[in-house]
Amino acid sequence: MQKLGLILLLLAPAAFAQERAPNHLLGEDSPYLIQHLYNPVDWYPWGDEALQKARDEDKLIFLSVGYSACHWCHVMEEESFENDAIAAYLNEHYVSIKVDRERRPDLDEQFLLATQALTGSGGWPNSVFLTPGGDPFHAGTYFPPAEFQAVLRQVVDLRLREPETIEIEGQRLTEMLTNYLTRKAEAQELTPELINEFALSVLPDVDFFYGGIGVTSKFPREPLFLFLLDQAERTGNTELLEAVTTMLDGMIIGGIHDQVGGGFHRYAVDPQWHVPHFEKMLYTQALTGRLLVRAWQATGKPAYRRAAERLFTYVLRDMRDDKGGFFAAQDADSNNADGEYLEGAFYTWTPADLNSLTQSASFLADTFQITQDGELDGANVLNMPDFADVLADSEGLDEGGFYARLDPLLEQMRLTRAARAAPFADEKIVAAWNGVMIATLAEAAHTFDEPGYFNLAEQAAVFILENMKSDDGFFRIFFDSNAHVDGQLSDYASLGLAFVALHDYSPDPAKQLFWLQQAQELADAIRAKFGAAGDGFRMTAKQDGISTIIPVEDGEIASGNAMALDLFARLAKRSENPELTLEATRLAAALSGHAAEIPRQRAAILTASQDLQFGEIGPVRYVANGAVRVEMDINRNAGLVELNIDVADGWHINAHEPLEDFYIPMELTIADSPIAPADYPDPTIKTLGFNSKPLALYEGQISLSGPIETGQISLTLQACSDEICLQPAELVFQIW
Repeated sequence: MQKLGLILLLLAPAAFAQERAPNHLLGEDSPYLIQHLYNPVDWYPWGDEALQKARDEDKLIFLSVGYSACHWCHVMEEESFENDAIAAYLNEHYVSIKVDRERRPDLDEQFLLATQALTGSGGWPNSVFLTPGGDPFHAGTYFPPAEFQAVLRQVVDLRLREPETIEIEGQRLTEMLTNYLTRKAEAQELTPELINEFALSVLPDVDFFYGGIGVTSKFPREPLFLFLLDQAERTGNTELLEAVTTMLDGMIIGGIHDQVGGGFHRYAVDPQWHVPHFEKMLYTQALTGRLLVRAWQATGKPAYRRAAERLFTYVLRDMRDDKGGFFAAQDADSNNADGEYLEGAFYTWTPADLNSLTQSASFLADTFQITQDGELDGANVLNMPDFADVLADSEGLDEGGFYARLDPLLEQMRLTRAARAAPFADEKIVAAWNGVMIATLAEAAHTFDEPGYFNLAEQAAVFILENMKSDDGFFRIFFDSNAHVDGQLSDYASLGLAFVALHDYSPDPAKQLFWLQQAQELADAIRAKFGAAGDGFRMTAKQDGISTIIPVEDGEIASGNAMALDLFARLAKRSENPELTLEATRLAAALSGHAAEIPRQRAAILTASQDLQFGEIGPVRYVANGAVRVEMDINRNAGLVELNIDVADGWHINAHEPLEDFYIPMELTIADSPIAPADYPDPTIKTLGFNSKPLALYEGQISLSGPIETGQISLTLQACSDEICLQPAELVFQIW
């Protein structure tokens, strides 16, 4: 009975008007597939049954790929897949297959690439025509119903007239796609100079007025902008930092930002970030949240912290399972007050809505540009005409006073909005997306000094270990109390990085060790399941569909190989594992040529390569195989930058003034000025087993501080044990 109730909840509104028998999607554990369960189209899930039926009956395959929060997927369902005439034609002449792209990103990537090859573009719903043998030969995305009917008939007619043409075209395209998806690229040395050149090459395409890239619709493109921010931190290039902050500024005041409830919609249809497509995806919250946290760390700008905290509040309130995991998405569409199923109905406002809500309606209308002639059939997407400090000044307030007036009103609006018909929530839990959310929350907990974030991140990780792991490995999806779909490379690598973040920011040494061990186990599993590092890892353990895939393109999150490289690089800095360091080097070489070909589409590989060669950026660093942890803290109130250094038992660092000239001393330089000798702590003088002479060294916890100065902070140190001294390490931090 519980399952039946869930199915009824998931069905699209048009289906309730029909009394039909379910199609072959019955029993599927996918919210998107369940939405199509009572379509008159006799949908099959991807699998042997459907593919064999096409071969046995010599029928063409119509493949439709989408996801539950996709607006145009809903439109095509209502217009075409609920159309009895279209359904009858599909059922007679085709085997129709539905694929949830979030459940099977390997199939999505293959068939999206087929559509791009055939048409020059792609998107969702992705509509692909296959031969009975499974080779793609024709494709498109959304089709209006009349056009879709015509295409269905034209394809059938073409096969009757020229069956060999279709077979040859399908085989040709399959061979081309296979070669592309498994290709190798000649290794290229990714020097800091070359990587910086790649970063600078993006700047001419950055919109420095509204932010982001492009002059039409705009996506945050988080992997690319995280790369730009990484390069800004490494090089001190203010224009790279500005590219990131300008985008965040535009997003924060724009309609892509859910001004009432927090969080961000997936993308905007205009260059001003004004009108979004209203679906809200977990990965958007995770990676836009990470950009906001790091931008606040760099600049201290209050707007970034406020937007990040409101984003996390939204995720923890509306996208979290009671047991700890994070849901995949919220839909763009919902019913308005008249019962019409419309995009954005939940999020838009009219002057009448405000007048009935509060005496501060005019203040809200001015703040969010709410007029009688709204952008969506008279309803308004909430946008701020300027930044909060400017609006505050016009009200005779400072920025803090402005938010003190605004935020209670926003909460009142949120509670009022909660009485509306809510968008459908896709409550499946995706391992890879949970991984990026866990890592972001752990980082935010440390950066904002909010331990509650860390606790909730850790709860999500424990949920995954307890519910999405078997003796054979991890599952990708948890839904309706069941885990299913074998984990893919992105799932393993993303979870590994999440566990590294939990290690880095946990206050409990025993838990630090536990999470590091979990991350190492995932790295070992990647090597065992997904092929050889020297070739680039496969997307899946087993091939399904057209071809094996060596994933290098960033999508909604970084590519699986980029995350695997970053995982190996981070583990190599935190543990003594020469084989893992060697594997990371092999993987970096296999990916380097791919990254150099199209750097802005594969930017996460460039970031990971930098992490491997020079260590990560950020306030927390590990060197000496994890024996030394360095944390930078900017105390703006005191005007000081502080470095807190933890040295593991059995290790030490040479003091600033060692007793022998050939030892490498600790040195701290701030904006090209060395701190005074008196600012170093007094060393410990002791004799160790490898040298009978006394040594001046630092052990345990050491703190250094100096004045905040714009520029780079450079810390040089050499870690030694009683038996060996490691290569000196230089850690560079950026003060903006």
